[in-house]
Order: sequence, then structure tokens, then C-alpha cells
Amino acid sequence: MLQTNKRFILMMTGLVVLNSFAQESDDIVPDVELDEVVVVGRNEIREMREATMPISVISIKQLEGTTTNINDALARTTGITVRNTGGVGSASRISVRGLEGKRMGIYIDEAAIGQLSDYMSLNDVPTDMIERIEVYKGIVPYRFGGSALGGAVNVVTKEYPPVYLDASYEIASFNTHKLNSAFKRNNKKTGLQFGLGGVLTYSDNSYEMQLPNLDNQVVKRDHDRFKKAMVGGSLKATKWYFDEVKMELIYTATNAEIQGIDFDIREAYTHGQAGIGAVTLKKDNFLTEGLDFDFSSCYSYGQNGLYDAAPYRYGWDGSRYNAISAYGGEQGNYASDSDNRTHDFTSKLNLNYLLNKHSTFNLNLYATHTRQKPKNELMDLSFGYQTNFPSRMTSFTAGFSYDLTLFDGKFMSATTIKNFTFSSDTKVLEQSFINNPKEISLNQNYWGGSESLRYKITTRLLAKASFSSEVRIPTSEELAGNGYSILPATDLRPERCNGLNAGLLYHRNHKYGFIEIEGNYFLNKLQDMIRYQADMIPSMARYANFGTVRSNGVEFEFKGDVAPILYLYGNITYQDLRDRRETETGSSAPNPTYNMRMPNIPFLLANFGFELHKENLFGGKKQNSRFLMDASYIHEYFYDFEMSKYQDRKIPTSFTIDTGIEHSFLNDTWTLSFKVKNLTDQTVYSDLNRPLPGRNFAFKVRYVMK
Repeated sequence: MLQTNKRFILMMTGLVVLNSFAQESDDIVPDVELDEVVVVGRNEIREMREATMPISVISIKQLEGTTTNINDALARTTGITVRNTGGVGSASRISVRGLEGKRMGIYIDEAAIGQLSDYMSLNDVPTDMIERIEVYKGIVPYRFGGSALGGAVNVVTKEYPPVYLDASYEIASFNTHKLNSAFKRNNKKTGLQFGLGGVLTYSDNSYEMQLPNLDNQVVKRDHDRFKKAMVGGSLKATKWYFDEVKMELIYTATNAEIQGIDFDIREAYTHGQAGIGAVTLKKDNFLTEGLDFDFSSCYSYGQNGLYDAAPYRYGWDGSRYNAISAYGGEQGNYASDSDNRTHDFTSKLNLNYLLNKHSTFNLNLYATHTRQKPKNELMDLSFGYQTNFPSRMTSFTAGFSYDLTLFDGKFMSATTIKNFTFSSDTKVLEQSFINNPKEISLNQNYWGGSESLRYKITTRLLAKASFSSEVRIPTSEELAGNGYSILPATDLRPERCNGLNAGLLYHRNHKYGFIEIEGNYFLNKLQDMIRYQADMIPSMARYANFGTVRSNGVEFEFKGDVAPILYLYGNITYQDLRDRRETETGSSAPNPTYNMRMPNIPFLLANFGFELHKENLFGGKKQNSRFLMDASYIHEYFYDFEMSKYQDRKIPTSFTIDTGIEHSFLNDTWTLSFKVKNLTDQTVYSDLNRPLPGRNFAFKVRYVMK
């Protein structure tokens, strides 16, 4: 819809109007009168907010200050929960309106990275390099391709000027160091653009933690070091046959120690490295007037594994025990020295055709192919037979969409139908203690669709509604496992979600900036929900279809400039997810948890914050100062189904405050920032018995040449 609106304005006026904005409050471009034709350009973020589908947009302003990574920014967004298990580099899960994990589509510049989750995460993208973050709720834009149910997060990186250098260094608590750099050089004559960037991250994550599972014993995390390096280069051509030809190469390597909770793990760690290559081709008016062509393809080759072969296990009191397996292992009853190889290929074709000022058609084709070759000889020795087998998975999604605009843009609708096909082949041990692998082959096909509507009641108030019946194809990890901690589950059925969203959005400009208020109601029925659950083998797990879950809730958000130097925001979300299985899974027996709230999912969360900003506060010129505060509240919730209000396996209520001071010189050439997270030093958990860091500090210096 956004692309259609922009092209419609240009087509009707015959003018080329260039608008580039980074500030959310810059809403309306001054009227430009040429030959009695008036062109009004809108801020891209405002235009996205006025699209048909539910969306939250995190602007560049909100990514600065107290934010240290993308997860921090997402956690302060309406309806978003980010679950972490520890400090820097720890496992995390993003949830939108209670639907989390692999249901979320994760994209960088509209390129899916879900297939690369073993090697890359959103937090690997430095906030300094981001223009905005788009959070889609319920419906994923058709141009993204693929299958997702809870929504999608799309990180949009910056477009740089002809010569650009951005470098920063951050030092933080627990011996944390982060070095980011990006260099871009454009040659206007040849239309070639060269880019090179890198990220280095190191942290001991050595904070103290209180262990409720061990009588609140306080210990220091001493085996949680995290190391990651990424380097990438790109070449973009803008004067060839295509409007844009971009080639990218990325290398990433990670090493992460495993921190013990129940036991003092001292040697186990995970490791991984990958090489990634990508190509993008774009052309407007491809073959015929009004047809836009957008093609991208990505291939990655990765290696990852778990090393866990220590001969002894240790308790937090210093007591020593022999490993369960004769071959060692601290986490369970087997040893591991895995060397898993993965080939991932994704390809996307997007054709967008503008028929006239009312109608636009879109065809999206999205394909993935994954080959996994797990190898873990030490684990095989522990069990006495081969435990992991090669697997193959292929998926193909075809989507066709129609956008309609009426009444001078007051009414907009987007209608999409999709077809999902996937197949997989692997071998699996039906019982871990029986050496009798069974060959499994799957071929399945599903249909889905969505409809989203938007109507402008006034120039300041608009209403939105959307309906969807979407399908999510299980990932290769869910179906085939990962070779060391996740077992295959080849009988998984795809998830289907029928959803409804309705809301109002009010936006008004004033002399200080803008005021925006939004409220939404949502209702979802998720069938064949896929959940991660423990297996009979200790420290192993597999995915399984849970059944039917219904979720409904409301969310409310306010943000805006309330004074020349003051920006405020606040949001609150209530989400109620219920077990709707009338009988137990695989049985005719009545389900004792029918209509109970789903466990281990927050149901009440809120955020509040403000920013004070002033130019040349301390005199001089070309300087800017900011003071920021962000507060977050999550109400307590049960880790298991609430069979009794007295059960003690709960994630306790958390209330945290983050603050930051930022000062820039020479028109943002140099920026210094100091941040304090968890100012009041609260004990915080987002996962059972896994404490998050207490009060911690960070100092950052950034240099930009442009």
C-alpha cells in the first residue's frame, strides 16, 4: 500500500519529489506549488502508520539514548514482550500479543533471517546503523513472503550519503565490550556503492544471581562468556539495467559458554560460524509501465555444535560427581562434541503492478531449501548407536494480493490469498532407547488469506480492521532438530491462526511536534499450536503440537511532544491466552486445564518513558543534549497451568527503570552517552529460575563522518 501511494502521487502530478526524514515529528512537507499543482509529501513513518495493517514503528529517535540493542527497543513497544535467559548473547524470544518464538517473522530490510537463527539474531545489528524498526501485528506484509502468524519484525537499515564512516565503542558492566563500524563510499559517475562493516562483541556476563531453586543461594556467574564477530561487505550498482543490483557477503562466528543454574557447569559451550552470500535485483517499470520487479536470493553455509565432555559435574557447594555417561557430559546423560553442517537457500520474487489510481496487484513467490548434516560421534558413543541423521526440507509459498484505494485515499483495503507447500525427508528414532531409525517423508499443502481495511474518519482520526486465516510451516529445526539439544519431531502439523484486529489511531500536529494516541482490540484462535517441551532424555527437548489456544486482548498507546523540550510515551497491553482443548491431546479424556490461562506467557505489561532535549544547553554551537528515562512493568505470571494459587513456580512481577544521558558535538559528529539499566537494582526474571542482570552501566563513544 505504501509504495502504491507514493507512485500514485508522482503519476498524478508528473513531478519527482524527494522526501527524506528521520524524525517522527516531521509530518508534513510544506506545500510546493508548481503550475497550480500542489504536492503534499508525508513522513514515511506516518505513512506506514496509516496503512491498513496493525503496525508499530520504532523511529531513529527511540533507538538512541537508553537503548543498547534491538531487544531493548522492542521490549518498550506496545504488545511486545522479550524473554531473555541472561546477559549479552543469551537466548531470547520475541512475543507479539502473546504469540512468540518461531511464529514471528524476523527480517532485515525485508530479507528473512529466520533460517539463519543459529548464526544471526536481530541484536547483531547495531542500533547506530538502523533507520527504523517495523513491528507488524497479526498480518505480515505480502511483499515479505513466507509464513508467519504472530506478526513480523523488520529492521530497516540506513541509506548512507556518498561518503560515510560510522564507528563506535561501548564498554559496560561485567567486562562487556562492543565495537561497531561501517564505511560507505558512493561513486556518482559510475553509480557504484561500496560498503564494509564489522561488529565485535565480548562479555563475561559475570553478574551475581540468586537461585530460587537452591534456597535463594547467591552465586556469581562464572561460565557465561560470550564472543561474537561479524564482518560484511557489499557492492551496489544503480546504473546497470536494473535500478539496483546489490551483492553482499557476510561472515559470522560465535562462541558462547553455557552457564549452569542447577549445577555449576564449568566446561560446556556452543560454537558456530557461517558464510552468507546474497543478491538483490530491483527495477521499476519492468518490461511494462507500472510493473515493479524485486528479486532477492540468499545462500548460507554454516557449522555449529555443542561441546560437553567434562568427566565430572559440580554442585554450587563445590561437591563433585562423576558424569552420568562414561564419555563425560555436564548437562545430561550423554556427551557431545557435535559438528553440524547446514546449507540454507532462500529466494523471493515480488512483482507489483499499478493498474490505475485505484488498483494495485502483487504476486509474491518465496522458496526455501535446507539441508542439515548433523554429526556427533561422541553422542553416538554415549548411546551406543547413531542418534542423528541428515535431513532435507523444502517450502514454497505463493501469494497474490489486491490493493484498493477509494474516496481520494480515505478508504484502503488489502486482500491476500496464499498457498503453502512444504516437504521434508529424514530419519528419526521413535524411542531414544531403541536403535531402529524410521524414515519419514512429508508432503503437505495449505491455503490461507487475509483482509485488512482502513478508513480516514477525519484528517486526524482513522479506523483499522483486519481479518486473517494464516498458516505457519514448521521450521527445519522444529521438524528435524538441531543435532544436539532438540530432537526431531517429523509428525508436526503446521499451525493455523484465525485472527481479528480492530483499532483507532489519532494523530495531530502542533507547534512542538505531534501527539499520537492509538487503541486496538485483537482476537486470535490458534490451532495445532507448536510448543517446545522437555523430552524423556535429560537436557533434550522436541517440538510438539499442543492443540487449540484462543487469545484476545487490548492495547493502548500514547506518545508525543508535550513541550518544546519534552517527549512522553506510555503504553499498556492486556493479553489473555486460554487453553481451548476440550480433551487431552491424543485422548478422549476431559482436559483438566480447559479454558485456563496459558502458562509461561505474561498477560499484563506496561511501559512509560520521557525524553528531555535541548540544543546548546551548555553554550557553544552545534551541540545537543538529551536525558532519557524508560520504565517497564510486567505482572507476575505462572510458569505452569494455575492449578492452585499457592503453587510457587511463578515468574515474579518486575518493574525496572533505565536512564541515560547523551551529548553530541559538531552536528552529531561526536556523541557521548552514559546509560544505567535497572537503576533500582531489582531482581528480575523473564524465565523460570534464570535471573537477569541487576544494576549495570555502559559508556559509549561514537564518531560519524559524512
